[in-house]
Amino acid sequence: MRSGRLERRGKFLRNGEGGEILLNNEDRESLQGFIVLGARLNQQGLPGRVGKMRLCHGLARWQEQGAEGYVILTGGRHPGMPVSEAQGMAVYALRWAEEEGGAELRDILGQRLILEEASLNTAASARHTLPLVQTLNLSAVGLVSDALHIHRAYYIFGRHFSPHGISLHPLVAPGVLRSYWQQRGYLRLGKMALREGGAWAKALVEGWGRRWRR
Repeated sequence: MRSGRLERRGKFLRNGEGGEILLNNEDRESLQGFIVLGARLNQQGLPGRVGKMRLCHGLARWQEQGAEGYVILTGGRHPGMPVSEAQGMAVYALRWAEEEGGAELRDILGQRLILEEASLNTAASARHTLPLVQTLNLSAVGLVSDALHIHRAYYIFGRHFSPHGISLHPLVAPGVLRSYWQQRGYLRLGKMALREGGAWAKALVEGWGRRWRR
């Protein structure tokens, strides 16, 4: 059950705890798939704090919908990591499913997982997940990330998906920023914000460049 005051912000509804949800349940119930954006893995090859929160939020939404949609995990293998972000998320996701619903839910999720392992940034994830979504013939998908990242991700994915008539719905994992703040991870949070600001500038310049070339 959600707590906290709800307020509208554009097409989002903010729940007062650092998370945002879709403005109506009809949109959420119509989703045919969920794209979970990867984040840094730990040394064991499993999702770190941010990746785990994103993944658990996406899986919870998938389960709420009756465990019928596809779950696309996107993220490649970074230098020094034993596996790709998508592979690490897949291992954790199957463990999550077994804990939540036993072997039956794990097997159902195993049949619904799609891994995209070629991407090392958000723009590449958008490019490489588009053909997967088209092959699966999905017309409405959820895009799962955290509050700091979702707006840029939605902007970039929208540039690729909208021309093909694919409806994209942002789903924000709550608690990521609050977790760093409460644990006094101020330096890490500051670095994340600076990196995100730089990535936003790059995304906007690339978007404007495409418009000028048309």
